[in-house]
Amino acid sequence: MDWLTRWQQGKTGWHEADGNAGLRKFWPRSAMGCRVLVPLCGKSPDMVWLADQGCDVTGVELSEIAARAFFEDSGIPFEIEHIKGQTRFQGSGKAITIVCGDYFQYSEQPYDALYDRASLVALPHQQRPQYIEHTKALLKADARVLLVTLEYDQSLAGGPPFSVMADEVEAYWPGLRKVSIYEDTDNIPPKFRQAGIKRMDEIVWLSDPGFTFSGQPA
Repeated sequence: MDWLTRWQQGKTGWHEADGNAGLRKFWPRSAMGCRVLVPLCGKSPDMVWLADQGCDVTGVELSEIAARAFFEDSGIPFEIEHIKGQTRFQGSGKAITIVCGDYFQYSEQPYDALYDRASLVALPHQQRPQYIEHTKALLKADARVLLVTLEYDQSLAGGPPFSVMADEVEAYWPGLRKVSIYEDTDNIPPKFRQAGIKRMDEIVWLSDPGFTFSGQPA
């Protein structure tokens, strides 16, 4: 089932209605008030939290259903613009924009920071290198990165969301470090429980200040 169909059918089990606790705890002070990219944003309330920290937030999302639902659920007035073949939902009163379309065709840049909770883990292994390459092209070299991944026994069940292990993350993003490992077993999706998965960990990764994507001091 593709992502558009999931939104049409309301099958959005990955959505965190209360937002992500790791974001609120670990979002760096140096990224307050900056321009933040949120790929595959869905209708995440985390975008409201980021905007409330003074950030200028841009989400990129395939589904217009998700974009409209975000603003309606958040109670934020919005306008819709069609620019260069893109549909843009622009919030009023909060600096939040959702651009609808194929993320791999999105080309605005550069952003000061990245927040990724449901993007990397939404993609199968063969697509993840392309995602990382494209995302880095949208960021400043010294952009702050907060990434949330999941780890579970992938041999028992396939994603999405997919398990992305530490060695893969470290290969993609030299300079990221684990700041939290949270056992999220209570929130294991039903299909994973049925497959026999008994533990799922949520990992929060954060870039160190002064590092570029190569891992060398900026």
